[in-house]
Amino acid sequence: MTTTSFRRTVSGLLLLAAIAACGTGTEKAAPAAPASAAPTGASTPAPASPAGIPAAALLQPADIRGARPENLEQGEYAYVRPLRPCGDARYRSDSTRTAAVAKRYVVPGPGQETVPTVVVQFIGRHSAGGAAGQVQDIDAALAKCPGGLGEGRRKWDIIESDADSILVRIGQRFSYADEEPATVNHYAALARVNDAIVVVADMGWENMDGSEDLVRDLIGKARQRAEAVG
Repeated sequence: MTTTSFRRTVSGLLLLAAIAACGTGTEKAAPAAPASAAPTGASTPAPASPAGIPAAALLQPADIRGARPENLEQGEYAYVRPLRPCGDARYRSDSTRTAAVAKRYVVPGPGQETVPTVVVQFIGRHSAGGAAGQVQDIDAALAKCPGGLGEGRRKWDIIESDADSILVRIGQRFSYADEEPATVNHYAALARVNDAIVVVADMGWENMDGSEDLVRDLIGKARQRAEAVG
C-alpha cells in the first residue's frame, strides 16, 4: 500500500552513560528468556549473552533493503520471540536456551512513496537437542491454542509446517484511529538451524498487513546467517 505521509517516525539513538565505582562494571547479560534485555535504538547488533550469538548470525542490511537492526525492549513482540500462541506460558524447552537475541528492522517499502514495514528477528541458542524440543513444543502449542479474532485475541493459522520449520499467519481484529474494526494479518516463520531457533516475522505498519512473501524470502536468508551461531 502507498501513502504520502507517515503517522509516526522511528526514533534514533539512545545514549548510555556509565558511572565508575570502586569495582569494574560489566554489562548485564541477557536472561535465558527469548528476548534481548538491551534498550531500543542501537544500530549495531551485539551478542545477547556471554554464551554468544554473533552479530554475523543476524540478518544484515544487504539482506533486508538496507535496514539495520535495532534492539528490542524486553517483552516487545513477545509472542514471536519465539512463537507463543498460548500467551506467556513457558515451554519446557525454554530451560535449554543458553542465549537469545531479538532485533527489529524498519524495512523501506519496495518502491518510492510506499510505507515501510517492521520486521522482527529472534534467535535462540540451545544446548544439544533443545532446539528440536522447542520446535515440538511450539507445534503442540499451535495445535492447542489456535486463538480467534475476538477482542484482545490473535488467530494463529499454520500455512506450512515440517519437522524443522513452521510458517504461520497471525490475525488480529482491531480499530485504528477512528476507522472501523478490521482484521490485520502478520506473518512469521520459524526454523531450526542446528542447535538454534530462528524466527522472522513481518509485523506490518500501523494497521497494514505484513507480507508472506517477504517472510518467506527472509527466513531463507536468516537460516544461512544462523549457521554462524555454531
